[in-house]
Amino acid sequence: MLAADVKDAGSGSELVKIDKSNIMQLKILNASILPIHYTPKFYQYVLQNPSCSRLAMWYGKYVGMVCCKVDSNILYIMTLGCLVLYRRNKIGTKLLNFVLELSKAEKCSAVQLHVQSSNSKAVEFYEKFGFYVKDNIDNYYRYLKPTSALLLERLIVPSNSELQVMQMVPSGEDEMDHTEEKLVELSSDK
Repeated sequence: MLAADVKDAGSGSELVKIDKSNIMQLKILNASILPIHYTPKFYQYVLQNPSCSRLAMWYGKYVGMVCCKVDSNILYIMTLGCLVLYRRNKIGTKLLNFVLELSKAEKCSAVQLHVQSSNSKAVEFYEKFGFYVKDNIDNYYRYLKPTSALLLERLIVPSNSELQVMQMVPSGEDEMDHTEEKLVELSSDK
């Protein structure tokens, strides 16, 4: 169990797993918050991968969601959002903290997501958590204006204890694996 899954009695918010009993709530939240229509295939993926998604509740009401997937050592945020009336209650922070914990549990090297280029509030939110703009992609969205998206990324740096273990594991060659080399470089005190 991730720490983000523990109910925070003091705040009134909690994260719950998505299953058949509440998948309709996810559909309602996606339609209410995001400008994109999600297909049945998306919801089937969420149900088949319950560890990668959560609904946020505020005093018993569904108010937010996050859905992710892990692909090639990258945790990708497919959706993350909160109803407008419930923003500024740290719900987005709680959802993103779930993502960051999940990325470490899955041993991912980075977390990525796309944001519509005109969504400056979302970009500011993610930048507060160490994300940066990795790329600007023209014509990413087919039915939205503007059509461009920003690819945001946050590198996941292992803890010092994880780095020590990685340095002790032989790579099979005299040279360090390229990934290990980057991790050592990131952790050195220069």
